[in-house]
Amino acid sequence: MGKLHYSDRSWGNIAKLANDTKAKATALFKYAEDNNIEVLIYETIRTKAQQEANVASGASQTMKSYHLVGQALDFVPTKGSATKWDEYGRADIKKFIAKAKALGFEWGGDWTSFVDKPHLQNNYKGYGTDTLGNTVSKPQPAPSKPPTGGSIVDYLNSKKIDSSMANRKKIATKYGIANYTGTAAQNTALLNKLKAVPSKPVQSGYKGTSLVDYLKSVKKASDYSSRSKYATQYGIKDYKGSTSQNLQLLKKMRGF
Repeated sequence: MGKLHYSDRSWGNIAKLANDTKAKATALFKYAEDNNIEVLIYETIRTKAQQEANVASGASQTMKSYHLVGQALDFVPTKGSATKWDEYGRADIKKFIAKAKALGFEWGGDWTSFVDKPHLQNNYKGYGTDTLGNTVSKPQPAPSKPPTGGSIVDYLNSKKIDSSMANRKKIATKYGIANYTGTAAQNTALLNKLKAVPSKPVQSGYKGTSLVDYLKSVKKASDYSSRSKYATQYGIKDYKGSTSQNLQLLKKMRGF
């Protein structure tokens, strides 16, 4: 419909973002203006000093913030000049968030361990992969400890796996999660499945096609109950011990 009360301030902050993120944020805020959805984009790119202060105060949990590399924005619902921090459940704000997700943003309100409703981040091809001008934004060094916060994106990034929405959809399909849209429940389920699967298959000199013989060769339990657990772990549903299921499980566990 037109200009919002905080349009100028929001557009000024959007201009600071990295290129792909800026393009998506531009489309998102234009949608807000066209549909008279009153919001304020109050923060985008953030300095290291600002992030350190946020971590110290508990407002943030990590120095690996997408704000540091221009791939995130924070917004608040408004009504005229008033900010409405308790109105993220407002009907028009839900539409704004849905539009953001459709454009490729991940919403912090979907997170389970550290809910961050103002936060929208563009995972793009991973942390620090978007460009500021003609230069790839330089990420801060990754934390020495693996992430414990329950974010599927942080987990994939720690494993050097593309964490974009498109790739998460592919991974979700591979692990039996249908119609993946990036909800909190789906992300938690996918994270649990990824963590449950061993990163490397156990090596053995066994080259045959018997699952039981292979399990014995690597000193693993080969009874039906154990095989059923392995099948669940490797994404094989309704394991009955059939020849085809055993062969499929053998290939997954052995790696070929």
